[in-house]
Amino acid sequence: LSNGVYTSTLHRVINNSPRYRVCVAFFYETNFDAMVEPLDIFKEKHPGNKTCQGNKKVVYGEHLVNKVKTTFANLVE
Repeated sequence: LSNGVYTSTLHRVINNSPRYRVCVAFFYETNFDAMVEPLDIFKEKHPGNKTCQGNKKVVYGEHLVNKVKTTFANLVE
């Protein structure tokens, strides 16, 4: 949505406490078949950003599957 302007922060949690700690991740996603595209403000400010797929619309599910295949290429048959 940000056309590559905002990137994910690498992070991890280390529990230095002697007490037990539980952490649960929650991911909110759009519909798998939804069409998504960068927001207009990012299209205007960064039209030639090479780190993204450009200003085109993509199907969210296809984009997600391709990202997972790229990230875990060693596990793909």
